[in-house]
Amino acid sequence: MSQNEVKSARRVLDILRFFAEEKAPASLARISQALDFPKSSCLSLLETLTAEGYAYQVDGRYYLTGRWLRDAQAVSDHDRLAARCRPTLERLHQEIRETMILAKLAKNSVVYLDVIEADRVLRFSAHIGQHKPVHASASGRALLSALPDEQQARIARALKYERHTPATPASAKALLQTIAEGTKRGWQVNLGEYQSDTISIAAPARLDGEVVAFVLGAPMSRIDDKVDQLGAALARAAADLTAHSRS
Repeated sequence: MSQNEVKSARRVLDILRFFAEEKAPASLARISQALDFPKSSCLSLLETLTAEGYAYQVDGRYYLTGRWLRDAQAVSDHDRLAARCRPTLERLHQEIRETMILAKLAKNSVVYLDVIEADRVLRFSAHIGQHKPVHASASGRALLSALPDEQQARIARALKYERHTPATPASAKALLQTIAEGTKRGWQVNLGEYQSDTISIAAPARLDGEVVAFVLGAPMSRIDDKVDQLGAALARAAADLTAHSRS
């Protein structure tokens, strides 16, 4: 794929995100200005989306059609990995009443495949498709912990150790040591290392050779005295799903 094709693909995604935030039809000038696209390039993309049934014009302004939702729903309905993990995610959410996440490695970051947010005013917020840094997330550590030591070390050495809070691991050595400690427990924990007022706990599961992590996220003030109990619950759920997938 050429650089121009990559740029065009990213711009289409930018247009999608623009309308998700705008929530109303917008003129070519408004879209072009908001996204900092040349008008000619923006017009070309909008005309293509319109021709393919993904956008339409009304009173000289553009908006996206429901075809995005239809296609996205078709993809989601056939996401076998997320579908197999959903019952476990829902059960944990009902039992714990905090935000539950299904995560997977995506090169050198973590991507959220499924999210059920806590039904509380004060909660850990997350969304499907969100990326988190491996070194500063319980999910990243849980996913690495399920890999062979050599692969763990290779990924750890390739990471950029950006500091998000004073508690963020600052080196591959520190990260691998933290992972080793969590592996002995059976689950990983992030105590304010990405956001200083939150805790996340994660445990890995393996389904047909694919490694995923079940992740719990919550305000630190609400679960800081329950970390061991919640970590054990996640580890049991992940182990049960792994065992069931082998049977």
